[in-house]
Amino acid sequence: MAEIDLDRSISVVVRTGKTAFGIRTAIKSAKIRRAKAFIIAENTPTQTKEDLLRYARLSDIPVIIYPKSSLDLGIICGRPHLVSVVTIYDAGDSDILSIAKPVA
Repeated sequence: MAEIDLDRSISVVVRTGKTAFGIRTAIKSAKIRRAKAFIIAENTPTQTKEDLLRYARLSDIPVIIYPKSSLDLGIICGRPHLVSVVTIYDAGDSDILSIAKPVA
């Protein structure tokens, strides 16, 4: 899927679905298996990314690696700051869950 479609899907899920931002919220949601998917920015610190991927694997939660920076992810989400992780609880009108892949 092209980046433009991914950007549009992220924008739609943030506007119409239920999401949360930040690594702490994402890890808590993974531990209780509440999240439906995670979007992780490419430049998220390695240890943070590995921790979240480990929890996602244990909880069978799919992950999307966003190919741009956390600044770009924040802009797509309509936030005035960096966003390293977006937790998706409900996709709303977006097709984002069809893009998400389980962590191997």
